[in-house]
Amino acid sequence: MAGKSRVRRLIGYVAALIAVGVLVGGGFFMIRSARRAAWRARRINSFRQIALALHNHHDASKRFPPAVRTDELGRPLSSWRFLLLPFIEAMMLDWDYNARWNDPANRWLASSPFHAYCFSERGDSAERLHTNVVAITGPGTAFEDDRASRIGELTSDLIMVIEIADSGIHWAEPGDLHIDEVPESITSGIDGDGVCVLFVDGTVFCVSHDVPFNDLKKFFTVESAKKYDREEVLGPYRIK
Repeated sequence: MAGKSRVRRLIGYVAALIAVGVLVGGGFFMIRSARRAAWRARRINSFRQIALALHNHHDASKRFPPAVRTDELGRPLSSWRFLLLPFIEAMMLDWDYNARWNDPANRWLASSPFHAYCFSERGDSAERLHTNVVAITGPGTAFEDDRASRIGELTSDLIMVIEIADSGIHWAEPGDLHIDEVPESITSGIDGDGVCVLFVDGTVFCVSHDVPFNDLKKFFTVESAKKYDREEVLGPYRIK
C-alpha cells in the first residue's frame, strides 16, 4: 500500500510540474504574441503617418515628392523621406532643405534616427539611422525616373512604399529599391512575420510572410496594378 501511495504522489508531482510548464509556456507565448502585435501596430502606424504626409505634400504641391531631390546640376541632395519632414507632425524645424542631407547645416538631423522611418532598437549602432521604409522605383512605378508624379497618373492599388530590413541606407539620404532589385525575401518584413506596404490611396496593408512574391509584385507598376484587385489578391494574406 505504501508503495502505491508513493507512486500516486510521484504521479501527482509530475502532473503538477507538467501543468506548471504548460502555464508558463502558454504565458510566454501570449506575451510574445502581444509584443509582436504591438510591434506590428507601431510599424503600421508609422506607415499611416507617412501616407498622410505624402498626401499632404500632394495637396500642397499638386505632386508627390520625387524619390531624389537634386540641385541645379543634377547632383543628389536628399531623399523623399527628408522632403516629407515639413508634412509630418512636429517636424517643422529650421533645416536647410536646399542642402545635402548630411551638410553641416543638417548635422544634427543626420546623426539622429527618425522613428517614422527607422524601426531598429539596437542601442546607438549605425543601424538605428538606417531606414526600414523605402520607395519602389523604376519604370512604371510611382517614383519613375525620380520624377514627381501626380495622383491622377497612378492607380489606387499601386504600392508606393514598402518595408525592408537592413537597408543600409540612412533615412535622409537618396536611396530606395529599384523594381528589378526587389528580393523575394522582402515578404518576411523586418521580423519574419510579414511586410507592411503603402498604396497610392493611403491604405496600409501588413501582409503575412507566406504571401507569394509574384502576387505582391503585381502591384509594383501602374500597368500591372490596374489589372488586379488588391483585396482579392492580397486580402487573404492581410494581417489585421
